[in-house]
Amino acid sequence: MEKGKKESEALWAQIMENLRTHGQADGYAIDFISGLRLVEDTGTRLIIEYPEGLMLAWLELNYSEYIETAASNVLKAPRELEFVEAGSQKAEVEEVTLPCPAPAAKVANTAAAPRRASRNARATKMQSNLNEDYTFDNYVVGSSNHFAFAAAQALVNADERVFNPLFIYGNSGMGKTHLLHAIGNALRARRENVQVLYVTSEQFTNAYIEAIRKRGDALEVFRRKYRKVDVLLIDDVQFMARADRTQEEFFHTFNALFESGKQIVLSADCPASQITNMDDRLKTRFSQGMTVELTAPCYEMRMAILRQKMLKWKQNLLSDEVVQFLARNITQSVRALEGALIRTSALASFSNACPSIAFLRENLADLMNKRSASGGISIADIQQHVASEFGLRVEDLNGRRRTAAIAHPRQLAMFLARQHTGCSLQDIGEAFGGRDHGTVLHAMRTIEEKLRVDSSLREVITRVSEALA
Repeated sequence: MEKGKKESEALWAQIMENLRTHGQADGYAIDFISGLRLVEDTGTRLIIEYPEGLMLAWLELNYSEYIETAASNVLKAPRELEFVEAGSQKAEVEEVTLPCPAPAAKVANTAAAPRRASRNARATKMQSNLNEDYTFDNYVVGSSNHFAFAAAQALVNADERVFNPLFIYGNSGMGKTHLLHAIGNALRARRENVQVLYVTSEQFTNAYIEAIRKRGDALEVFRRKYRKVDVLLIDDVQFMARADRTQEEFFHTFNALFESGKQIVLSADCPASQITNMDDRLKTRFSQGMTVELTAPCYEMRMAILRQKMLKWKQNLLSDEVVQFLARNITQSVRALEGALIRTSALASFSNACPSIAFLRENLADLMNKRSASGGISIADIQQHVASEFGLRVEDLNGRRRTAAIAHPRQLAMFLARQHTGCSLQDIGEAFGGRDHGTVLHAMRTIEEKLRVDSSLREVITRVSEALA
């Protein structure tokens, strides 16, 4: 036990050193993360203890990505994160079972004998990369996703392949990842010994590149891993675009699984036919099964999501008025809605009081939809305000020049266009000089990353958003 504790402490010290040396976290973030404690590295997951009373959702939203990146740099392999509260029974169980190579069971107070009996099953589940928190039971269903939900359940409950592949698409933050994990978890619960593997297209691409780099039999090992599974779940498949060799490899992987009668489930931010720079052979295969769409949730569904999350987080400080305010004003995606609730709940927890509507209007301005009586904010409006903010012309934002002085404002304008309009990625790209949807998605992710560390950028966004209101 003592040896395992020392190994965990040494590994955490390496992760912190990597974060300080190579990470993008600011000083406050590093100080906060250093106050956490690594309980165990199971081989697939880092179990991390956080201070008692801290809001878990706030911790995960603000710091998990920093830890995952630093851990991956140190361990040369990705790790999932599991946070446990200090002093909890689960945290104590983890400490007792440090020598065990498998992660702790979901229920912390399980007796020792059943835990040992189920150790192999747990290890297999961890190899699937599935998040056990994403299930059909906690997936809120409404008019925006009922068809996709029904298709997912039909796939799980069928004894034979009813459609292959299942292709799920929708804008970022609509619940695609949750649905993929729910399918995998439900299949594992229904069918004994079924081999399920969830990966993002980025993970698939990186694993393929690493296999090529290592040479020898590494490529064959890579192929066996992906082609022996019964169910392959690939998230954000659009990111394979432009990676020609990866597309070629996945084409053969897809064919091998399909011809063997194995199930494939894919997600993307648009229909397969609209993925730019994707091999036509893959587009055809992606479209040959069932294609379903996830759209923005309606008001009733947003209320249900908020209620469910509040129950899960044991959040009882928010009034009905505040919950209704969030549901009415945060409409673009489930992820934005959850982000608003996390921020509001954190504000309530820190002050031990429910925030006022006026306070939320000011502090959630970057997440709120603001529409005018004439039908809403247009992309042209956003381009004009951003160009003015940076002393540029609208023509500069729509042109082909890529200097930093233009590229950053252009990415910011795309980010705001996605936030404040109902336009698709394709429509936004077209409005910025005919760029493809992948360029817009890259711009959004770039701005989101900068927002974590750049307070001046947050101020710019607030100024432009207020001018658009």
